[in-house]
Amino acid sequence: MRPFIVTSIIASLAAFTSATSLEERQITSVTLFFYTTDGGKFQQTFPTDMSSHKIDNPATVSHVYNPGGAYCSVHGTKGETLAVPINDHEFKEPQPVDSAFCARL
Repeated sequence: MRPFIVTSIIASLAAFTSATSLEERQITSVTLFFYTTDGGKFQQTFPTDMSSHKIDNPATVSHVYNPGGAYCSVHGTKGETLAVPINDHEFKEPQPVDSAFCARL
């Protein structure tokens, strides 16, 4: 019985001390990585407040990588909108990108 009580107390203390408020855990920005058709890449950080932000890089992008923490949407200059929830996502047709927005999960 005693080992159970000690284990329960230790587990409770560990959970209590590692608890953080919801506000502290909110991700306020995410960095997207844009991979170009010529083998290059560039990155840009976006706030997770769903505001649209201009991307000022004329390179033709084949795919976009999101490391996670937010759902993003990237708009290409040829009209394609690419959903980028997490991981690597390819455009159907490579194209320059002009804007993106992100929302925290």
